[in-house]
Amino acid sequence: MTINAIKAKLIANSQNIFLVVFLVIVACSNPVAHIPEINPEQLRARPVKDPPPTEQTYKMVPYDLITVKFTYHPEQDPKTPITIRPDGNITLDGIGVIRAAGLTPEQLGQDIAAKSSSRLRNPEVLVTLTQFAKRKIYVGGSVKAPGVIEFQGEMTPLQAVLDRGGFTDDAQKDSIILIRNTGGPDPIIGRINVIQGLEDGNPENITLVSNDILYVPMSGIARTDLWVKQHLRDIIPSVIIGYGIWTGAVGSW
Repeated sequence: MTINAIKAKLIANSQNIFLVVFLVIVACSNPVAHIPEINPEQLRARPVKDPPPTEQTYKMVPYDLITVKFTYHPEQDPKTPITIRPDGNITLDGIGVIRAAGLTPEQLGQDIAAKSSSRLRNPEVLVTLTQFAKRKIYVGGSVKAPGVIEFQGEMTPLQAVLDRGGFTDDAQKDSIILIRNTGGPDPIIGRINVIQGLEDGNPENITLVSNDILYVPMSGIARTDLWVKQHLRDIIPSVIIGYGIWTGAVGSW
Protein backbone atom coordinates (compact mmCIF):
# COMPACT_ATOMS: atom_id res chain seq x y z
CA MET A 1 0.00 0.00 0.00
CA THR A 2 1.27 3.44 -0.93
CA ILE A 3 1.65 6.44 1.37
CA ASN A 4 -1.12 8.22 -0.54
CA ALA A 5 -3.47 5.35 0.13
CA ILE A 6 -2.66 5.47 3.84
CA LYS A 7 -3.30 9.22 3.92
CA ALA A 8 -6.60 8.69 2.20
CA LYS A 9 -7.59 6.08 4.74
CA LEU A 10 -6.76 8.46 7.61
CA ILE A 11 -8.72 11.33 6.07
CA ALA A 12 -11.66 9.08 5.36
CA ASN A 13 -11.86 8.13 9.01
CA SER A 14 -13.45 11.25 10.51
CA GLN A 15 -13.22 9.78 14.01
CA ASN A 16 -9.44 10.03 13.82
CA ILE A 17 -9.65 13.72 12.93
CA PHE A 18 -11.97 14.50 15.84
CA LEU A 19 -9.78 12.46 18.17
CA VAL A 20 -6.67 14.39 17.17
CA VAL A 21 -8.46 17.70 17.71
CA PHE A 22 -9.66 16.52 21.12
CA LEU A 23 -6.17 15.44 22.15
CA VAL A 24 -4.72 18.79 21.10
CA ILE A 25 -7.31 20.63 23.18
CA VAL A 26 -6.63 18.43 26.21
CA ALA A 27 -2.88 18.81 25.84
CA CYS A 28 -3.16 22.59 25.85
CA SER A 29 -5.47 22.74 28.86
CA ASN A 30 -4.73 22.89 32.57
CA PRO A 31 -6.19 19.75 34.19
CA VAL A 32 -6.94 21.58 37.45
CA ALA A 33 -8.07 24.92 36.02
CA HIS A 34 -11.51 24.41 37.59
CA ILE A 35 -9.97 24.70 41.08
CA PRO A 36 -9.80 28.37 42.13
CA GLU A 37 -6.39 29.92 42.72
CA ILE A 38 -5.68 30.41 46.40
CA ASN A 39 -4.40 33.64 47.93
CA PRO A 40 -2.90 34.58 51.30
CA GLU A 41 -5.96 36.66 52.25
CA GLN A 42 -8.14 33.57 51.94
CA LEU A 43 -5.88 31.65 54.31
CA ARG A 44 -5.80 34.49 56.81
CA ALA A 45 -9.59 34.76 56.71
CA ARG A 46 -9.92 31.12 57.75
CA PRO A 47 -7.09 30.38 60.16
CA VAL A 48 -6.60 26.88 61.52
CA LYS A 49 -8.19 26.34 64.91
CA ASP A 50 -4.77 25.57 66.34
CA PRO A 51 -2.88 28.85 65.69
CA PRO A 52 0.85 28.97 64.97
CA PRO A 53 2.67 28.09 68.19
CA THR A 54 3.62 30.80 70.67
CA GLU A 55 4.67 30.28 74.25
CA GLN A 56 1.59 32.19 75.45
CA THR A 57 -1.03 30.05 73.69
CA TYR A 58 0.75 26.89 72.60
CA LYS A 59 -0.35 23.66 74.25
CA MET A 60 2.56 21.31 74.42
CA VAL A 61 2.66 17.96 72.67
CA PRO A 62 4.85 14.85 72.88
CA TYR A 63 8.45 15.39 71.76
CA ASP A 64 8.44 19.09 72.61
CA LEU A 65 11.67 20.00 74.38
CA ILE A 66 11.26 22.16 77.50
CA THR A 67 13.46 23.79 80.14
CA VAL A 68 12.34 23.91 83.77
CA LYS A 69 13.76 26.55 86.13
CA PHE A 70 13.02 27.02 89.85
CA THR A 71 13.41 30.77 90.34
CA TYR A 72 14.27 30.69 94.07
CA HIS A 73 15.58 27.13 94.27
CA PRO A 74 18.04 26.71 91.40
CA GLU A 75 19.42 23.52 92.97
CA GLN A 76 16.14 21.88 91.86
CA ASP A 77 16.67 22.75 88.20
CA PRO A 78 17.00 19.74 85.87
CA LYS A 79 20.51 19.71 84.46
CA THR A 80 19.35 19.37 80.84
CA PRO A 81 16.21 20.19 78.83
CA ILE A 82 13.42 17.63 79.09
CA THR A 83 11.65 15.96 76.19
CA ILE A 84 7.96 15.31 76.71
CA ARG A 85 7.45 11.57 76.43
CA PRO A 86 5.10 9.94 73.88
CA ASP A 87 2.56 9.42 76.70
CA GLY A 88 2.54 13.19 77.31
CA ASN A 89 4.29 13.07 80.70
CA ILE A 90 7.62 14.14 82.15
CA THR A 91 9.43 13.03 85.29
CA LEU A 92 11.04 15.45 87.77
CA ASP A 93 13.18 14.66 90.81
CA GLY A 94 11.23 15.10 94.02
CA ILE A 95 7.91 15.22 92.17
CA GLY A 96 7.72 12.15 89.97
CA VAL A 97 5.53 11.86 86.92
CA ILE A 98 3.58 14.96 85.90
CA ARG A 99 1.38 15.65 82.90
CA ALA A 100 2.80 18.11 80.36
CA ALA A 101 1.05 17.52 77.03
CA GLY A 102 -2.09 19.59 76.60
CA LEU A 103 -0.84 22.36 78.88
CA THR A 104 0.76 25.71 78.08
CA PRO A 105 4.26 26.25 79.52
CA GLU A 106 2.77 28.63 82.09
CA GLN A 107 0.19 26.06 83.21
CA LEU A 108 2.85 23.38 83.57
CA GLY A 109 4.99 25.73 85.64
CA GLN A 110 2.06 26.35 87.96
CA ASP A 111 1.41 22.60 88.34
CA ILE A 112 5.07 21.92 89.13
CA ALA A 113 5.08 24.72 91.71
CA ALA A 114 1.93 23.37 93.34
CA LYS A 115 3.37 19.85 93.60
CA SER A 116 6.63 21.27 95.03
CA SER A 117 4.97 23.46 97.70
CA SER A 118 5.01 20.69 100.32
CA ARG A 119 8.82 20.59 100.39
CA LEU A 120 9.89 24.00 99.03
CA ARG A 121 9.09 27.45 100.36
CA ASN A 122 7.19 29.67 97.95
CA PRO A 123 8.26 27.78 94.84
CA GLU A 124 8.11 29.62 91.55
CA VAL A 125 8.69 27.65 88.36
CA LEU A 126 9.37 28.95 84.87
CA VAL A 127 8.86 26.55 81.96
CA THR A 128 10.11 27.55 78.52
CA LEU A 129 9.96 25.81 75.18
CA THR A 130 13.43 25.01 73.96
CA GLN A 131 12.32 23.33 70.75
CA PHE A 132 8.93 22.63 69.21
CA ALA A 133 8.12 19.11 68.10
CA LYS A 134 8.53 18.64 64.36
CA ARG A 135 5.50 19.34 62.21
CA LYS A 136 4.46 17.24 59.23
CA ILE A 137 3.11 18.01 55.78
CA TYR A 138 2.40 15.68 52.86
CA VAL A 139 3.60 16.17 49.26
CA GLY A 140 2.33 13.97 46.45
CA GLY A 141 1.75 13.83 42.73
CA SER A 142 4.34 14.78 40.14
CA VAL A 143 7.35 15.25 42.40
CA LYS A 144 10.43 13.05 42.34
CA ALA A 145 10.06 11.70 45.87
CA PRO A 146 6.47 11.93 47.14
CA GLY A 147 6.11 11.59 50.89
CA VAL A 148 6.01 13.20 54.31
CA ILE A 149 8.14 16.19 55.28
CA GLU A 150 8.98 16.91 58.91
CA PHE A 151 10.02 20.49 59.55
CA GLN A 152 10.42 23.16 62.18
CA GLY A 153 9.92 26.88 61.76
CA GLU A 154 8.44 27.93 58.41
CA MET A 155 8.23 26.27 55.01
CA THR A 156 6.75 27.47 51.72
CA PRO A 157 5.12 25.33 48.99
CA LEU A 158 8.13 25.62 46.67
CA GLN A 159 10.52 24.71 49.49
CA ALA A 160 8.38 21.63 50.17
CA VAL A 161 8.52 20.56 46.52
CA LEU A 162 12.28 21.03 46.39
CA ASP A 163 12.63 19.05 49.62
CA ARG A 164 10.99 16.10 47.83
CA GLY A 165 13.45 16.29 44.94
CA GLY A 166 11.70 18.87 42.77
CA PHE A 167 9.15 18.58 39.98
CA THR A 168 9.07 15.69 37.57
CA ASP A 169 9.12 16.46 33.84
CA ASP A 170 5.37 15.90 33.52
CA ALA A 171 4.34 18.27 36.36
CA GLN A 172 1.87 21.13 35.97
CA LYS A 173 4.26 23.48 37.75
CA ASP A 174 1.99 26.51 37.81
CA SER A 175 -0.88 24.78 39.61
CA ILE A 176 0.11 23.12 42.86
CA ILE A 177 -2.97 22.10 44.85
CA LEU A 178 -3.05 23.00 48.57
CA ILE A 179 -5.48 21.17 50.85
CA ARG A 180 -5.70 22.60 54.37
CA ASN A 181 -7.91 21.36 57.18
CA THR A 182 -8.94 24.39 59.23
CA GLY A 183 -10.92 22.36 61.76
CA GLY A 184 -14.26 23.24 60.15
CA PRO A 185 -16.57 21.09 58.02
CA ASP A 186 -14.90 22.11 54.74
CA PRO A 187 -11.17 22.24 54.07
CA ILE A 188 -9.52 24.97 52.04
CA ILE A 189 -8.65 23.70 48.55
CA GLY A 190 -6.95 25.89 45.99
CA ARG A 191 -4.22 26.29 43.37
CA ILE A 192 -0.86 27.93 43.99
CA ASN A 193 1.28 29.27 41.15
CA VAL A 194 4.83 29.03 42.52
CA ILE A 195 6.36 29.63 39.08
CA GLN A 196 4.82 33.10 38.82
CA GLY A 197 6.66 34.20 41.95
CA LEU A 198 9.96 32.95 40.54
CA GLU A 199 9.40 34.74 37.24
CA ASP A 200 8.46 38.00 38.99
CA GLY A 201 11.31 37.72 41.47
CA ASN A 202 8.91 37.91 44.42
CA PRO A 203 9.21 35.76 47.55
CA GLU A 204 6.43 33.31 48.33
CA ASN A 205 3.79 34.75 50.61
CA ILE A 206 2.13 31.49 51.63
CA THR A 207 3.59 29.40 54.44
CA LEU A 208 2.55 25.87 55.28
CA VAL A 209 1.12 24.64 58.57
CA SER A 210 1.07 21.20 60.11
CA ASN A 211 -0.93 18.56 58.20
CA ASP A 212 -1.14 20.59 54.98
CA ILE A 213 -1.33 18.47 51.81
CA LEU A 214 0.36 19.56 48.59
CA TYR A 215 -0.49 17.78 45.35
CA VAL A 216 1.33 18.48 42.09
CA PRO A 217 -0.89 17.39 39.18
CA MET A 218 0.28 15.98 35.88
CA SER A 219 0.21 18.52 33.06
CA GLY A 220 -2.33 18.35 30.27
CA ILE A 221 0.36 17.43 27.75
CA ALA A 222 1.66 14.65 29.98
CA ARG A 223 -1.85 13.28 30.54
CA THR A 224 -2.44 13.25 26.79
CA ASP A 225 0.92 11.58 26.16
CA LEU A 226 0.10 8.89 28.71
CA TRP A 227 -3.30 8.27 27.13
CA VAL A 228 -1.77 8.02 23.68
CA LYS A 229 0.81 5.52 24.89
CA GLN A 230 -1.94 3.38 26.37
CA HIS A 231 -4.24 3.56 23.32
CA LEU A 232 -1.85 4.05 20.39
CA ARG A 233 -2.87 0.90 18.57
CA ASP A 234 -6.54 1.89 18.86
CA ILE A 235 -5.85 5.34 17.40
CA ILE A 236 -3.63 4.43 14.46
CA PRO A 237 -5.22 2.25 11.77
CA SER A 238 -3.77 -1.22 11.75
CA VAL A 239 -2.77 -0.85 8.12
CA ILE A 240 -0.30 1.89 9.07
CA ILE A 241 1.23 -0.13 11.88
CA GLY A 242 1.44 -3.11 9.56
CA TYR A 243 3.07 -0.96 6.87
CA GLY A 244 5.89 -0.21 9.30
CA ILE A 245 5.74 3.59 9.29
CA TRP A 246 5.03 3.74 13.04
CA THR A 247 7.22 0.83 14.08
CA GLY A 248 9.97 3.09 15.39
CA ALA A 249 7.53 5.40 17.12
CA VAL A 250 5.68 2.58 18.81
CA GLY A 251 8.91 1.04 19.96
CA SER A 252 10.21 4.32 21.35
CA TRP A 253 6.99 4.89 23.31
